[in-house]
Amino acid sequence: MRNGILINGILGVLLILALVLVSGCTDVTYNIENPTAPPTQTADQFEVTRLAIDAYLSSGPSPVIAAQDLFDNLTDGDTSNDPVVISVRSNEHYLIGHIPGAINIPWKEIAYTSSLAKITAGKDVVVYCYTGHTGAVAATILNSLGYSTKNLKFGMCGWTKDADVRVTNCFSLETDAHDYATETTANTLPPTQVLNTINNTTSLDDYEIARAAAESYAAGTKGPVMKAVDLFDNLNDGDTSNDPIIISVRKAEHYAIGHITGAINIPWTSMSAVSELRKLPPDAEIVVYCYTGHTAGNAVTALNMLGYDAINLKFGMCGWTMDSDVAATTCYSEDVSKDFAFNTGATP
Repeated sequence: MRNGILINGILGVLLILALVLVSGCTDVTYNIENPTAPPTQTADQFEVTRLAIDAYLSSGPSPVIAAQDLFDNLTDGDTSNDPVVISVRSNEHYLIGHIPGAINIPWKEIAYTSSLAKITAGKDVVVYCYTGHTGAVAATILNSLGYSTKNLKFGMCGWTKDADVRVTNCFSLETDAHDYATETTANTLPPTQVLNTINNTTSLDDYEIARAAAESYAAGTKGPVMKAVDLFDNLNDGDTSNDPIIISVRKAEHYAIGHITGAINIPWTSMSAVSELRKLPPDAEIVVYCYTGHTAGNAVTALNMLGYDAINLKFGMCGWTMDSDVAATTCYSEDVSKDFAFNTGATP
């Protein structure tokens, strides 16, 4: 009898160890008062989501595709290499005009299970919006979920010159560019913060955890961008207590040429690294900027999927400074816009 009890005890210990070993990114909690009850498993949703995002960002991806390159692909006579093209604009604006063959999934709905079911498995994906900002949100979400996705640079502003189809005002030096001050002094934050926590689903499935994190952000009430004038006013209102953390996700050499005063530098492909996330207080307001607004959109999406409060500076450094050396890129102009055909109505 004593041997039987001993054997059962050993088997119980081995069972517990086995469950711990196979739990992966899940935490296993045992009911001490009722040892025979099944353990409760809770996934580390932050880490599962972070790994999904990091698999994309750390791969060194090319985040955008030029309108000319997409046009050439779609008109090369070989439909086998055509990507799935998704307009993430509103349905109303999709009906006014869309890239031939494009389907419509508004960006706030991109992570819905019903929306993902519309995307052909194994096909490359190109998403587009108005100016490139919300396209970056959708592209980051899809890439984090395993889709090979690029964002159309400058959105519909890069595809057509038709103002009615564009719907929005594209970037303009006269109305959107400012001449705000920059600095060259490097700023840093110590990696001493605790990592955030998120809880978006009861599922223990890694894919569903990442999808739920994406849906929680995209379908929420957060606006994706803020204007340069609004950030400038915040930083110069005489109240430093409401100043956000500012992150330049540009290359280190371009950060060194000039950056918004107080900004730290985290390249966008490193945004999901633990060493970088530990620099960010979980409750801080964060403003992220890049060159034109595209890669900052990737970084902002990553942060918001991980539960941080981040927003993208609209038009990036092109909207903050008129110094072409500091901008370090070709900002949008009508010279880079094409005048390609588009379809109207509900038919792709």
